[in-house]
Formats: sequence, C-alpha cells, structure tokens
Amino acid sequence: MPAPRSRHVKAPDVAETLLAFVNTHLMADGHAIQADESLEAAGIDSMALLRIFLFIESEFGFWIADEDLVPDNVGSVMALSRYVSRKAPASASSS
Repeated sequence: MPAPRSRHVKAPDVAETLLAFVNTHLMADGHAIQADESLEAAGIDSMALLRIFLFIESEFGFWIADEDLVPDNVGSVMALSRYVSRKAPASASSS
C-alpha cells in the first residue's frame, strides 16, 4: 500500500475510486452503475456492502461507525464519497 499523502480527500476523487472498485469487483460485466445510482437498487447486498466498507478502510484509513450506516451516507457511491471526504483522516490517500 502506498504511503498516504497529506491532503484532504475530495468527494469526486473518492467517487471515482469507489466506482472503479464497485464496477470492477462487485458488478457483473455490462452492468456498471453510476455514482448517484442506489446501491440497493443495483443489487448490492449486505455482503457486497461489507466489501465496500473494507475497501474504504484499506484505501482511506478509517472504519465507518455503526451510527453512520444510514442511507444518506451509504445509499450510493456518491453518498459514500461525500461521507468519506468528510470523515477520512487528512492524510488519507485517494489514489
């Protein structure tokens, strides 16, 4: 894992990283989702969501608190991106 950069992560950068992960590792070929699409409607189940959370922990250096597991924070890639950009440590990497 590369050394973290000292900067604030931006939601569009996070969205790009998360979308790439979701579409590459979780979605079937030819069924890519958009950043603002509902994860639930796209077929992301609880196990797939856990994989996304583990990816966020690995990539951005923090775990999503239980009290933050609400649709406004985790309902779409864009919602997750905004959440991550607010909560990630300043030294988190988005690449």
